Parts: sequence; structure tokens; C-alpha cells
Amino acid sequence: MAVPAPNWSLSIDSGANLTGEELLRTLASQHNRLIATWESFSVRQWQTTSRNREWSVHDTARHVADVIEVIAAQVRKEPAPHQRVEFDPNTTPDLWLAGSVDESPARTIERYGVAASALRKGVAERIEDGDTGTSFTPYGPAHWTMSVVHGFWDAWLHERDVNLPLEISTTTTAEEQRLAALYGLFMALVPSRMMATAFETVICFTGPVPGAVAAVHDNGLITARECQQVDTELTGDRCTVVDSLSGRGDEITNVLPGAPDLLGVLAGNLAS
Repeated sequence: MAVPAPNWSLSIDSGANLTGEELLRTLASQHNRLIATWESFSVRQWQTTSRNREWSVHDTARHVADVIEVIAAQVRKEPAPHQRVEFDPNTTPDLWLAGSVDESPARTIERYGVAASALRKGVAERIEDGDTGTSFTPYGPAHWTMSVVHGFWDAWLHERDVNLPLEISTTTTAEEQRLAALYGLFMALVPSRMMATAFETVICFTGPVPGAVAAVHDNGLITARECQQVDTELTGDRCTVVDSLSGRGDEITNVLPGAPDLLGVLAGNLAS
């Protein structure tokens, strides 16, 4: 399946260039599938250890619900929900979950559904208004659509964290896979921005959704854009590459044997 034109791109300054219809459709497909999947879980499945072995399936779902509540509030320019405590996702991830430790799965699903609906409504309103404002992201202020895409990517990865150990097929849409790959490579270059190191790469993807993404960091600006496929050793399965770039699964140098040394250093440094 060829990537349809126009190609998608992401930038700290200009955000996601998806049309409003494309972005809302991608969010809705993810939101609806997550709710349907979670509603099907048994008690045993909720208690199963996720791919992140520090968290159970329910812990992971609570995290996803927390994140979408925060981002929905950002997008709607409303006060943030009461955040539990200050935490570092790399060293103290469990502190994020402290406030919902006694929550039932049904309540987690309810919170997620309410926040997902509010998020889509807020996105539609800001797109209609032509809003070009900023939101806070893990890499600082950026176009407000980048926080929306960050939340999508976070949930996309955590859906796989839950489904793979449960041996549940994760059938994401082509649009979801395209956006996950764009943002996965974008995030992999964030450490180069922190280190003030210029970097540029193109990765080609195989699988049901073939295509290519070029990502560049130059003087503080990171961009990721879909592009023409090229002859490169940096070729791999889309979902496997996105996992590896976020610090999951096999190392990037094994997934993409031709990966430059710097990409190996960068990949996974901002794992969710």
C-alpha cells in the first residue's frame, strides 16, 4: 500500500500537518479500540504483568487514562486535573500511579472514555479556530498538536505493552501506524536536541504499511516527515522499529543493522 499524498510531517514549531479529519479519525480509532479491548478483559488479564514488567495491565491502563486526562485539559485550556506527585518516568514511574492505586478497571475505562471524548472535542474546536498556540511537552513548549500526538504515541506503545503479553492481536489502522512511526522517530531525535548535536536520518519501513520517514535535528528544531523510499540499510518492520526506538524489544542496532552509531545512542533514551 503506497503512502497517500500529501505526506505527513511533524515539527516542534508548526506541529502536525494532518488535516483535522485525519487527526480526529486517527484518535477516534485508537480511543474506541482501547475501550473495546479493555472492556473485554477478565480479572486475570487485568492482573497480568505488562511488557513493562514493573506494571500490570491495569497499572498501564491507569497510566494511559491519566495521560489523556492531562492532555485533554491542555488542549481545552482547562485547569489540569490534580496531578499525583512530581515524578521522573525513568526512575520513579510508580509515583505517577499513586493517586489511582485503588481504582477499579471499570472506573479506569470510564475516566479514559470521558477524557478521550473531551480531547477530540477540544482538538476539533482548536482546528476550527485556526489555533496555532503552544502546549508543554516533554521537550518543552511546542505547537499544541504535538502534545496531542505525544499522547497518541504513548497510548499506542502501551497498547502493545498490554496486548503482546496477553497474546492479543493489535490491529491498528494504517493511519495510526504512520503517525506512530513519524512520532517515534521524532522522539528518538529529542536527545540530539538536548545535546545540541545535529543529526539526520531516513528509515524505510516494510510490512502492511510500507513507506519512509526522514527525521532531522538542526539548531534546536526537530522535524519528521514522510518521504520517498530510498535505497538504505535502515529498513525494517514499522511496528518493530517504533518499539525499538522507544526502548522496547530488540536494540535498534539489531532491528536496523545499518543504523549509525548516534541513532543507537539516541534510541530509547526517552522511553515512555
